[in-house]
Amino acid sequence: MRSPKRVHLIAALALAVAAGRVGAEERPAKDWPAASRAAADAIVAKYGPPQEQTATLLIWHRNGPWIRTVVHKVGAEHDFPIKHQDVLEQSLPYKVPLNLYSALATFNGSVIPDRTRGTLTAFGASEAETILSLNLAQAVVRGEMNAEQARDAQVAAERDLANGKTPEIAAKLRIEQQQEGDVSDPDTAMILPPGRTP
Repeated sequence: MRSPKRVHLIAALALAVAAGRVGAEERPAKDWPAASRAAADAIVAKYGPPQEQTATLLIWHRNGPWIRTVVHKVGAEHDFPIKHQDVLEQSLPYKVPLNLYSALATFNGSVIPDRTRGTLTAFGASEAETILSLNLAQAVVRGEMNAEQARDAQVAAERDLANGKTPEIAAKLRIEQQQEGDVSDPDTAMILPPGRTP
């Protein structure tokens, strides 16, 4: 005769196995809005299943050229250059000089430099859009384009994407990868721990 403790352990194990089987069979984001579902399906097809999954996020680490890819269930509405939902977030190590943060914000509000982490992140509806935004952001940082020229280039390329064509600037990431350790900036401590003097 089995002890009650062992019966509970077997039952718990059976439930865990069943739950794992159900979880493995579920497609990520099946009940999400169409834009989020499309982004999730495309990223899963290219990079495999996410390493992390919550009710509102799918997260990949170190997938392809990215240090992080996130698909959001609920995106931010973004009207430039065409109305869409920013449901895809992709980051790579890249140091943006502080004097160019404003130029990047003028170019595209969904391209975000992070000084502390040393990353540059683009939000968009698809990977082609994030690649396009980051390639143009690099052109702004290098002084090859000003913010307005980059906006014009994004509009022209997005027209092609809307017509089913992938322009060269959106097909492959051109941005030069930088090492995270070389580009993070923890800044300077202005308040010392108790007992320490400058």
